[in-house]
Amino acid sequence: MVFLAAAAYLLWYYEDLLAAIAVFAAIACLGLILVRDGVSILPFVTIAPCVVHIDEMPGELWQYVLAALPAAIGLMVHIAVYRRNKLDKSSFNLLPMAALVAAMLLSGAFSSALRDATKGFTATLYVGVLPLMLYLFIKLYGEDKCAFGDYAASSMVVWGMLIAAQALTLYVRAAAEGIDIGSNNYAPELGWANSNVFPTALMVCMAFNFYFMHKSVKNLLPMVALTALEFVCTLYAHSRGAMIFTVIVLIAGTAAVTVYNRKNPLYWTVFAVVLAGLAVTLTFFGERLGQILGNTFEDKLQTSSRDALYLEALDKFLQNPLFGAGMGYLGYNSVLQMASGIYPFHSTVFQTLGSMGLLGVAAMIWLYISRYYTVLSVRRAWHIFFFVGMLGVEGYAIIDTATFEGLPFMTTIYMFIALMELERQTDKGQIKLGCTLKELAASGSKIWKKKRA
Repeated sequence: MVFLAAAAYLLWYYEDLLAAIAVFAAIACLGLILVRDGVSILPFVTIAPCVVHIDEMPGELWQYVLAALPAAIGLMVHIAVYRRNKLDKSSFNLLPMAALVAAMLLSGAFSSALRDATKGFTATLYVGVLPLMLYLFIKLYGEDKCAFGDYAASSMVVWGMLIAAQALTLYVRAAAEGIDIGSNNYAPELGWANSNVFPTALMVCMAFNFYFMHKSVKNLLPMVALTALEFVCTLYAHSRGAMIFTVIVLIAGTAAVTVYNRKNPLYWTVFAVVLAGLAVTLTFFGERLGQILGNTFEDKLQTSSRDALYLEALDKFLQNPLFGAGMGYLGYNSVLQMASGIYPFHSTVFQTLGSMGLLGVAAMIWLYISRYYTVLSVRRAWHIFFFVGMLGVEGYAIIDTATFEGLPFMTTIYMFIALMELERQTDKGQIKLGCTLKELAASGSKIWKKKRA
């Protein structure tokens, strides 16, 4: 994970997207061929998009397709070589995920709203199909070779370190150029994420910092330091909604750690030291923090024009209540059109209503019930801390686009759900481990044919 994050940072820093795609495609190819365990794809999927910098795409599309070809070859070899798990009754998120894809494909039927069918199909692939395929890959090829919670949490912590490193790099560059990064006019762009997206991703990462705090008091101080650094990155992003829900995540994470460690006197000692450090920080830097927060919230929500977008979404819903305006809806303000093809209504609720109508609402309700039943029906620590992160992401998605960001949010959520379902299968003893390449090479043609059958 650390190697992937370091490689991503360097490729991002030197702004060579074609080289970045080629390097990560080669890594993906090797990983897919040599490693059967589908769980190992989690850190790769979260980290790989972070190579995209600002103002990229210097070459033509065929160059990027060619650079990414090794990853496709590795995937085909993996599917051909390795034995798959069976999808059992624990896979109860599969149908609601498929229902959401169906709702996206049917969206806009009988609507007279101006839309682009190609963009709508692209959006469906990006938001619905891609996360579903990653979910299926982990379900079909995941193995019980690690503690799922620790592996997933480590992935998020390393991802958070990478995001923080990229954000700090931008802040240092901007300050060196004489830009006032404390001003609300400053909006950092990482390339793969804008000033709303990367603070939202940091919410999930912060939640798993708390997970490691609860596991051992030894982790408390380093994880507090990392969380503080990530909070500073969020602070200078000047995202009002992200700041509000980050505070909610911090409060919920602290409460969860306290509940888990309430009987450990050493925890309370370290906790007191952290509070003292916070008091010192506020004493010496409180005025600067207040100034930055004041700049962030000075115009409240009036300048975001979200109220106009919500009314537009309701208008499209009322025009076509069953199917909405479609995933490829072009909208009144063409400048808002996202690269994925989605016209952002900046709200999970209004995006679903405006784009997919009642069919989409039904699919979303089914999906959310299945998702959080999976998360909360087994009260393991990593489930709880994932839920803490989701309090921030899902809450902010009510006033932003997170739910309809295929990468990184929908893919990350679906992969976590797949891990939780694998955990259920493992508890019931239903996962049978597959062969390694070495075992297959030694097995002979008859056994090979039998295994393939």
